[in-house]
Amino acid sequence: MMMTREQYLTPNPNVPKPWVTPNLWMPPRKARGARAIGFRSKGSMRAVLPINGFAEGAESGLELDSGLWMLAQPDITDVISQAPQVRYTDSDGKLHTFTFDFTSIHTDGSRTAHSIKPAAKVASSCIEEIHRLLQRQMSPKLANRINLVTEEKLAPEDRFNAEVIYTAGRRPVPEHDAVIEALIADLHGTTTVGALCRSSGLHGAAYRAVVRLIAGRKLRLVERVRILPKTAVCRPQAV
Repeated sequence: MMMTREQYLTPNPNVPKPWVTPNLWMPPRKARGARAIGFRSKGSMRAVLPINGFAEGAESGLELDSGLWMLAQPDITDVISQAPQVRYTDSDGKLHTFTFDFTSIHTDGSRTAHSIKPAAKVASSCIEEIHRLLQRQMSPKLANRINLVTEEKLAPEDRFNAEVIYTAGRRPVPEHDAVIEALIADLHGTTTVGALCRSSGLHGAAYRAVVRLIAGRKLRLVERVRILPKTAVCRPQAV
């Protein structure tokens, strides 16, 4: 069936009206890490994450998922890739240079240095022994904690939620968030993401607004599941 001219020109209710951002877009600056990400390899994944105005990099799917997961945590304000880079002496007295995959900066000002390794490579890489040496030798000014991340620490729902939180947070619309906040102001018990979206009248933009409220801890997931229309949510103080 052919579409009439009137049907073609009818606005799609699932597409929000355009809004004007008050900020001029600027390209991200170079990554802040001690080692540059190589992009010539044909056998592995490379990705760039714009974080706080910098083009931070990832050298694998696991690194990308880990970086997104860190950004989704409410106590982490910044993530720097390929940092810090430190020197340490091994048990034989040899000097080595080691580069962490990420440094996360927390709301209390502390720093965590993260190594990202597939679980199958933990033993062969000797990463746990290297971490033990670094804990005794590296300056606390570089990091207050050292953390090892494997795929076993990132549940599928955590990866999914981290990605949608990052996506929704890149283009926030305060007016849309305010609509959802008004809906949950008197919320007692639980509701679903889909119910909030339908009640808001924001159509497709409603989901992103709900995700931002979950990321901002103004809504809480009832269970540790993916943020989907059927997902139950409640206010943080609800039991």
